[in-house]
Amino acid sequence: MYDYLLKLGTWALLVLMAICMISSGAQFNGTTYHLGEREALITVPVNAGQLNITLSEKTDNMTLFDESGKNVTFNSSYRFWRGDHIYSLTFARPVTGRLVYTMRLQGQQFILPIRDHGPLRIILPTGFTTGERSLGVARPPPDEFVEDDSGSILTWNNTTQISYIEVNYYRRGAPQALMIILAILALTGLVLLAQYYTSIRKLKAARMEMENETNGKDR
Repeated sequence: MYDYLLKLGTWALLVLMAICMISSGAQFNGTTYHLGEREALITVPVNAGQLNITLSEKTDNMTLFDESGKNVTFNSSYRFWRGDHIYSLTFARPVTGRLVYTMRLQGQQFILPIRDHGPLRIILPTGFTTGERSLGVARPPPDEFVEDDSGSILTWNNTTQISYIEVNYYRRGAPQALMIILAILALTGLVLLAQYYTSIRKLKAARMEMENETNGKDR
């Protein structure tokens, strides 16, 4: 029950964000993937009376908004074919607006097969970024990368030659944490190395002392 309420609340918050973006006119003329901790909110621009969408994962919560942010009803059909989830949507009227739906996420890696070769934007979860090769990068590199209050934003203006996009991301404090860990390991290594050489010197000194004692007895 708790998980259901949490999921419902998250979905409502994400939809509210989408409505605010539509109503304010702060729109990107392409598909936007707003990543969360467990789900991604996908916003698709619409300017038609129907739409076909092919997804790698099934979704059950598509919502259509017109340019004023009002909900628009539509009929949909679904079929699964060769690993793809195919949706055919027919709207109650021609719509200029946005289609919003969610998809599940796992871990801190986002892999997206490119089926519609148009502009595409990925917004990372709050507090996360990408670009440090040892921790995670985006492949192929985005045309634009911006970090602001809304998060780290990656934009590909032309995906015609791209078959898929892979983004590995991490918390913004991860590079500093990694440096601290490496510094601790380096310091530990130096301490162990110093202890090793100290032990070697003590052993050599002890051996020389024993040899001197032996030579003295032989005389």
